[in-house]
Amino acid sequence: MLLSSLSILMGAILVPSDYLWVYSTHIILVCLYLIWSKRPIVLFLTLLSFVSILLHEFITASNVPFVVGDALIVDFESKKLIPISAGELSQETLSDSTFVRLVYFQEDGVRRTVDGFSIASSSSRLNAEALLQSHYRAVVTGVLLSNKAGSWWEKNLYIKRQSAQLTVRFSTEVPRGLALPYSLRGRLLEKLDHALGSFSQWRFSKALLLGQDDLWSERDTWIVRTLGLAHLFVVSGLHAGFMFAIGRWVSGMVWRFLPDQILLSGVTRWHCDAVVVMPLLIAYAYLTNWGEPVVRASIMLSVYLLSRVLALKLSPFGILTFALWLVLLFEPRTVLSPGLWLSFSMVYLLIGYCQASAKWSRVFMVQVMLSTASMVLILGWQDAISSVSIFINLLLIPFAAFLWFPWALVSCAEVLVFGSTYSYEFLDRLLHLVVQFMERAAFELPLLQFEHFHSGVARSLMLILVVYWVYQSPLKRGVGGAMGVWCVLFSSSIIFHTTNADLILLNKNNKLVLIEAGQVLLMNSWVGEDVERLKLDTYLSIKQGGYFLAPNNLSELTSKMLIVHDVNWVVLKDEVAENTRRMLAALGINWVVVSDDENLEIYFRNNLILLRHSSCIYSFSLMKSDTCKRVEKFESVLNYLQT
Repeated sequence: MLLSSLSILMGAILVPSDYLWVYSTHIILVCLYLIWSKRPIVLFLTLLSFVSILLHEFITASNVPFVVGDALIVDFESKKLIPISAGELSQETLSDSTFVRLVYFQEDGVRRTVDGFSIASSSSRLNAEALLQSHYRAVVTGVLLSNKAGSWWEKNLYIKRQSAQLTVRFSTEVPRGLALPYSLRGRLLEKLDHALGSFSQWRFSKALLLGQDDLWSERDTWIVRTLGLAHLFVVSGLHAGFMFAIGRWVSGMVWRFLPDQILLSGVTRWHCDAVVVMPLLIAYAYLTNWGEPVVRASIMLSVYLLSRVLALKLSPFGILTFALWLVLLFEPRTVLSPGLWLSFSMVYLLIGYCQASAKWSRVFMVQVMLSTASMVLILGWQDAISSVSIFINLLLIPFAAFLWFPWALVSCAEVLVFGSTYSYEFLDRLLHLVVQFMERAAFELPLLQFEHFHSGVARSLMLILVVYWVYQSPLKRGVGGAMGVWCVLFSSSIIFHTTNADLILLNKNNKLVLIEAGQVLLMNSWVGEDVERLKLDTYLSIKQGGYFLAPNNLSELTSKMLIVHDVNWVVLKDEVAENTRRMLAALGINWVVVSDDENLEIYFRNNLILLRHSSCIYSFSLMKSDTCKRVEKFESVLNYLQT
């Protein structure tokens, strides 16, 4: 019944603009068929879907009147961008649907992103000189327009309904918490940060409870993603499930103390659950700033509760499909979001796997299945994952569900009500041991390199095996599907591993990473202000060689930094500007470039150091590029120092 409505919602986004006539013809044929077959309910849902598309998608978006080099004033309080040097703007040029994303970097190199800025028109501009006293002046350094058929960044802007992304550089430093709206949510977060910010593990507890990872370093982010725990530290359906379980426990307590008159009036336990749990889910969605995964999960759970209250005999798959339709009804563009399909796919698999029985052994196998399925589904979205990801999930998800999440929730309530932090002090000590365990697992155990799966055959095979595993459960032959998935996953590091380099220096996502035997030793975005940690001498077993990785923020590559640390060679992540080249040449500093998706392999052979750059063909010595010549010079200098 819902398939026709779903096809309308998805088709409006997925169909290219040149084929909208096919889409409109499809709608007409579907409506005519529903009228002929006398199915008024389905016809109503189909028309409702079409109205949603008309309201959401057929609105003409205005152009963003900014180019690189334009100056503007940023008002964080009202979330407005006030042009200074841009062309004259009229109210007709801009529309109410023109929202842009603002991206800027702080002095410590932390990247900040704020959505929902509007652009002030010329008729509503204020005196720019007066605004400079209370607002922040910036210069546009990059403009990226939304495009549903473009790259991932352009598509993400389209999904979030942001007309463009403006990367700006402020003339003065912007305070860290200025971009947060001063609402009830903002005040609560500010109070929690003020009381618990001094605890070393609050950054993880804050991410677990509220999905706020603004206190994380690049190192923390890499550890969490590598261990496959990203779903645990971003607000997701898992957290909504935690709140659902807590709400049902509270509902059970309320149910026990209800007066007999209410119980005899026909009120059931499901009514009590709906009254307690649904407001709790809405409140949690508000505290997490209406995160999409929480909203989706809350809709799923609310639809499930309402079906029980109304005593509707619906299959779990039907309820889940109806929840999917509701999500797309309110925001059709989420059909392009990988998170939508990941969350709904996992719940579909969960329902299919759990219908047979509910034994504790079954619960354990459910966790194994979900961890395995998530590893398969994230292929292509993540470069590598720890080989013990399933084991880590088996340990940390129950720990978070039964201890960490409720304990942290009680601790936050203690802070907000009494202003004390006694309960969280004990939790932080326990979390210190947990985080140490996570770090050792991420850095000391081998990784599965998903980038080896260049072909879609292996991915399709694993998806088929996962579905077979779920379909055949609880029969023993379903375990064969699980074994097949694990064999394909874990064979990647054996079958596809083609290098035996002692060290690999690679550029991933514009960050320089040093790897040894599959373990990350150093990343240039981890060090912060401690530039000394970028030194490569220790890893190359050379004393006082002066070999450094370039900082992640190239503005930190100053002459003072180079002189103070006695730099002789520097590894850059991209070609630098001409003035930087002149500075390096004037200081007598050599450099070699490892660009995005390139790597520099380092071999230790017979007291010699061999270097192999991925962009160089060593069997062909004529017409070598500048990079290859610099690599050869770097290798000769290293071996000269060795001898």
